Amino acid sequence: MTYPRLAFGLVAAILFLLVCGPPRSFAQSRRWRTGRSTPVLFHRLLCAAVGVRVRVHGRPARAARRLIVANHVSWLDIPVLGSVEPMTFLAKKEVGAAALGGRLARLQGLILVDRQRRRGIPRVNAEMVEAMSRGEAVVLFAEATTGDGNRILRFRSSHFEAVRQAAASRVAGEAVVQPVFLDYSRLAGMPVARRERPLFAWYGDMTFFGHFRRFLRTGGLVCDVHFGPPIPVSTDSRRKAIARSTEISVRGLAGAARRPTAPIPAGLSSS
Repeated sequence: MTYPRLAFGLVAAILFLLVCGPPRSFAQSRRWRTGRSTPVLFHRLLCAAVGVRVRVHGRPARAARRLIVANHVSWLDIPVLGSVEPMTFLAKKEVGAAALGGRLARLQGLILVDRQRRRGIPRVNAEMVEAMSRGEAVVLFAEATTGDGNRILRFRSSHFEAVRQAAASRVAGEAVVQPVFLDYSRLAGMPVARRERPLFAWYGDMTFFGHFRRFLRTGGLVCDVHFGPPIPVSTDSRRKAIARSTEISVRGLAGAARRPTAPIPAGLSSS
């Protein structure tokens, strides 16, 4: 990783806040769709700055209400997914509290959740329903934490209730869950080995800045984003059943992506 590239990323972040931040914030306060594609450009610049190439396989669904459910590996997951299309992320309240990072995240689209207070789940689900009813794709990392990237943790079902409620809303069109598998597959042009995963996977007691500095010493990381077939949701669907079906789908995408003899589906590339 070169320092000029990192400097470019920081300059891009500052310019984004100064030029695009005020009009984007105003549009958000009015619930306007104006400027929704601005964060996509920013995330693409950010991925380029830190040396991450994003390859998209499959296609995002075009349902009226959509919950995207992905595995969670790193802080990189947000800029990677955010570079594909406009998305609203469900994130821990600590993300929104950060000075620069929180400001950028809110401009992207953010629903904050306190993992320590289960009483707040209905409020968060109501915000998710409102966002989906406005046509926003809401992203849920259902493992509720990051892992080492070697396996997918069990999905928690609490926030799958939101897409079931969205299906009952008066908005025309179907409500779906779209499973997504994030596969950090290549590093410096070579397939990622198990021992190299801590270079980009952020988990356990790793501090952000310490991990960020180590990551900057690497280069040429490729993330394959696999969009699976959407799962239709109705008012008769059960929350835990939706979560289980989605988990099985994400695991299926992971198995197909990591099978050496399996061809990778042709798709789009965002970089």
